[in-house]
Amino acid sequence: MTPTEYAAAQARISAAIIQYILRFAALLLKPQLSTRDWLSALQIIYPEVERQRAASAELAREFYDSQRREHHPELSRNERPLEGYKFEWFVQAMEPSRKKLSQEDAPTTAVGDLARRVVKEVENAGRRQIIRAVENDPATGIVKGWARVATGRETCGWCLMLISRGPVYQAADTAGLDLDDTSAARMIAAGEDVSEHMVEWHTGCDCKVVPVYNRKNWPGKAAADRALELWNEADREAQQLIESGKSRTNNRNREAINALRRRLERGEINPSEYAGLAAA
Repeated sequence: MTPTEYAAAQARISAAIIQYILRFAALLLKPQLSTRDWLSALQIIYPEVERQRAASAELAREFYDSQRREHHPELSRNERPLEGYKFEWFVQAMEPSRKKLSQEDAPTTAVGDLARRVVKEVENAGRRQIIRAVENDPATGIVKGWARVATGRETCGWCLMLISRGPVYQAADTAGLDLDDTSAARMIAAGEDVSEHMVEWHTGCDCKVVPVYNRKNWPGKAAADRALELWNEADREAQQLIESGKSRTNNRNREAINALRRRLERGEINPSEYAGLAAA
């Protein structure tokens, strides 16, 4: 399975769950939706969410297996169980949508917001499936890490910054051992450690996760290299604004992200420049 095939199959899963959620719009757009009605609606929706999460995790496992076989056909399969889920987690994840839908005059866009949040939970099953498989691969040293790769459909400045960091390295690699110049540049970009944010996904995020077996050749590397160039340009702009006193803060990382956002809003950057996968 190619990365593009993986992204397209995941897009079909996401589209299916969106259509399912929209069927319940009438149930959710009630005047002053009560907590009881809300939980009842979530209980109706949850089995399908769980089913589509399983489909997303199964798809991600198949993609991970295919990438692993491509690089190491001699190895036996990394038997990794599918990512689990609980109704309580689902309720917590949907809380922002409950607040919007509970308003006396809840906007119709609130249902769309709920659908996007459900899609995030479904796609996270696939993302975490690959991340956990990479982290727990029994074959020591074969996998170098995992990387965020975008389709460019809804890739914001924050995602661009994370994509520019390239792979999240595993084991001894995180110490910067045996890294090429580009890899080293990624790890020290802006002088701020953002590794903890690599596993964060905003509502509507189009980023996928790909395993990395070769630092010099992995799905999305060219796009990540371009993202790094864009980030470095934004970082230089941020530094100039800070030094001139024209910036709102002295946080270089934050100002660089703001610079990226401004360029995206003005259309100076085409998201396809740093999209490693074709938009579905």
